[in-house]
Amino acid sequence: MVMATASTTVYASSDSDKISISMIDKYDSADTAAIRAIDTEQKLIRFRNHATGKTYTLSYDNTSMMYDVRGTVLSPSLLEVGQIVDVKFLKSTKHITSLNVSAQAWTIDSTRDHDLVRGDGTARVKGESYKMDARTLIMADGEPALADNILATDKIKVCGIDKEIYSVVVTSGHGYVSLSSDIVEDQSLVGAWIELDNEVIYKISPNMLLSAPEGDYNLQILGNGANYKSEVSISRNQETVVDTSEITINKPKEGLVTFQIVPESAEVFVDGEKVLTGIPQSVKYGYHNLKIMADGYITQNRYLKVGTAKSVVNIELEKEDDGSESSTNSLSTSSGSVDNSTSKTSMGTSHGDVASSKKSAASVASTVSSNSSASSSVNQVIKGYYIYFDEPYGAEVYFDGSYIGVVPTSVPKISGNHEIILKQDGYQTKSYRVKIDKEEDNVKYEFPGLVKIEEQSSSSGNTSSSGSNGSTSSGNASTEASSEASTGASKESPTEASSESSTAEASDKASSKEHGAGTEGSTTAAGTGKTTKESEKAGDAASTASGED
Repeated sequence: MVMATASTTVYASSDSDKISISMIDKYDSADTAAIRAIDTEQKLIRFRNHATGKTYTLSYDNTSMMYDVRGTVLSPSLLEVGQIVDVKFLKSTKHITSLNVSAQAWTIDSTRDHDLVRGDGTARVKGESYKMDARTLIMADGEPALADNILATDKIKVCGIDKEIYSVVVTSGHGYVSLSSDIVEDQSLVGAWIELDNEVIYKISPNMLLSAPEGDYNLQILGNGANYKSEVSISRNQETVVDTSEITINKPKEGLVTFQIVPESAEVFVDGEKVLTGIPQSVKYGYHNLKIMADGYITQNRYLKVGTAKSVVNIELEKEDDGSESSTNSLSTSSGSVDNSTSKTSMGTSHGDVASSKKSAASVASTVSSNSSASSSVNQVIKGYYIYFDEPYGAEVYFDGSYIGVVPTSVPKISGNHEIILKQDGYQTKSYRVKIDKEEDNVKYEFPGLVKIEEQSSSSGNTSSSGSNGSTSSGNASTEASSEASTGASKESPTEASSESSTAEASDKASSKEHGAGTEGSTTAAGTGKTTKESEKAGDAASTASGED
């Protein structure tokens, strides 16, 4: 006697007693999971179960039925990493019987409006808060990554169900920009400004190394007598070196800028020096720090760009009781108007100086762009306390683009979100995004060892006279930040908190040390950007996610 389920077809041949049973849609297991990887040659798909954090692999063939969210038949080659699917399979053979793109899932495509390192188990994407923990699948360059590895300038695709994020995939990453020298014709470029199509505006610091979104840009270096323009191409995970020997130093020009401020009692400071309002003031061409303050009004911190002989800057301060953190009015100049609602870009800092800016309008003669006062309140120097970098030994450390020193080294503690770049000759450059608290104690980071470059590119060209640049590869900055057990992760390396084969203990590897005058600082787990207590929580969450089925 043969028994079959409702989904099983039974038929008998006319010339034989044999009975054939179709296995289409027959299953004993079902799951809602994010796609981790797709191998169309081997006909294998790896999944991440969000409920448990487990990663497992299933096979498929022509009997595996696959459908998109509308119920249309779907080819496996059209599936995407990070996509959330409902999958049914036979557990004994690890074979897919059916797969449907989840109708419950939502997707946010290619956005830079994100904050994934908040330290409270949440993430913010396009102004909305979501739950995000160690079970979330994070992918960069086809490999598992950590939220810390995703910079503010990276574009990501986010998938989830309800208010939980199931997966984050980097769709457009970042590269690096440096100068061949910050001395030109015996003139230092330190303090001048470098700009990439208004995407990146940064005050040049000694031996700087900046991260920048991958893509093609019009580069400008302005200030200290320099007014250099070129075209550059930023490639993912590669360093572009700008050849500063092509820069010509000219006597700095000056323009007359008239500040018209409401209220009239407001005080205006340009680069820390008080200037008069209502009458033309001589200001050098280039970028300047602008501060406007008045009793009863919200203090404004902005960036001023001077580029013509005469210009007028109109600013109206907001009253403190408006409950607004920064002005959102249009700022006008003699050459036109500048909208103050443009998106933020990452700005460099030098130890105690922390700032964030908004895009400038380079075409306007005298431009004022907002420097968020909200960011200024978050980024505070915690006097007497430091951020220590203890690993990887011998690597150069860049803090928000500014060169700090060689590990082991330290920098004064500054609260808020920051970008750490680690660089070492012969190794892949690596970036981290960290969040520093305001507590009066030291913070220590022990990042995983950098990955050695097996075959280093011999190209080392700089930007040419025509403006095109060569780039030297500084390695894959998005290599697997959280190694699975099968790769034999080193003791120093952080492991994927919810990945395969006993990776849960990675967040507990950092040990606390005392620094300074007998003050014990909070220790961060390697590569996680979390304090000891947060790491323990991450470890608890990850303990449910061990092994591959």
